[in-house]
Amino acid sequence: MRPLSNLCNERIQRMNDIADNAGRFADDPLQMTRFAFGGAAGEVLGSYFKRDCQQARLSNTFKLYYRLRPLIPVPARHFLQRRRNRVFDLSERCDHSTDFLRDFGAAVETEREQLAVHPWPDQYETVAVLTHDVETKEGLRSVDKLAALEERYGLRSAWNVVPYKYRVDLGILRDLQDRGHEIGVHGFNHDGRLFESKRIFDRRTIPINRALRDFRATGFRAPMVHRNLEWQQALDVDYDASTFDYDPFQAMPGGVGGVWPFIVGKLVELPYTLPQDHTLLVTLGETEPTTWFRKFEYLRSLSGMAMLITHPDYLDTPGRLDVYRRFLEYVAEQSDCWTTLPHEVARWWRIRDSLKIQTCETGQLIVGPESGRARAMRLGNILQVEPG
Repeated sequence: MRPLSNLCNERIQRMNDIADNAGRFADDPLQMTRFAFGGAAGEVLGSYFKRDCQQARLSNTFKLYYRLRPLIPVPARHFLQRRRNRVFDLSERCDHSTDFLRDFGAAVETEREQLAVHPWPDQYETVAVLTHDVETKEGLRSVDKLAALEERYGLRSAWNVVPYKYRVDLGILRDLQDRGHEIGVHGFNHDGRLFESKRIFDRRTIPINRALRDFRATGFRAPMVHRNLEWQQALDVDYDASTFDYDPFQAMPGGVGGVWPFIVGKLVELPYTLPQDHTLLVTLGETEPTTWFRKFEYLRSLSGMAMLITHPDYLDTPGRLDVYRRFLEYVAEQSDCWTTLPHEVARWWRIRDSLKIQTCETGQLIVGPESGRARAMRLGNILQVEPG
């Protein structure tokens, strides 16, 4: 066992590192961020990420709402949400940003012949990652049924559990892990106030980190995908999954635009890229998985990551469950798709980040760990960007 003085010194050093990183992040978040591609394409990714950092703030109205939320009956909450969503034109495509696609496509066009390491290993063209945010104790009771459904198609998923809202049965979590699934931590108590102030966040960091250890989790997603990637450097995680490429229905606006992981500070950031189940089934009122299929094909054309958020609480009717089942069936049929878990994507992304392309007598050579799993390609062949 290591001496207590060593443990204290390590803790102090880690806190100092976090403070140093936070200062650098506040000055310029791009200094601590590495994107999937460099050059002009990387500059576009950087500009959208920086804009997301600036926009990821709750309005005073939403701050007041989350303070009063425990007193508001659930039907009234749903009414307020529907009323807010009326401002969106649901006849328009709301699954990706046409502005980002225009800007990114123009950047790629200027460097189509540039070589880059393909985002995914082992000849895969895209990746699919299934995640669930388990918001209630009723949702936790439903996980076995949903996990069994996924297993029928040879799939596994990540279950993000709220540590301090309902009683968490560690036996359920261990069973899921033994079956090949992953457990993540979903905020603190799901009250919408985690990022209301730095004081609140700091006070909750220690118990969140304790839950990460208890759950044997290496990943985190904030409730309602609120986020502050500067503050989140204090969490003892390998990856965060609190960002999105485009989702106009969120209380905290923004969107990173890009559909690939990126590294920010010590974290691998995994944005979700498919419309959430609540958006598809409730907000849009759809009864078919067509929008998911369409977005998946868009993501494949960009060699992107198809990450889905669903909630056991919302997949609570035979019709909704069948929509999810049909999507699972579709994913399982995609032979060029890597179906894996968030921690595996994060692990690969760190490996990819360390790889280098070198020119040799016979052409190009990728140098670095597990380089045999990677391939170098022209950017124009990796990214099939089409406008609109």
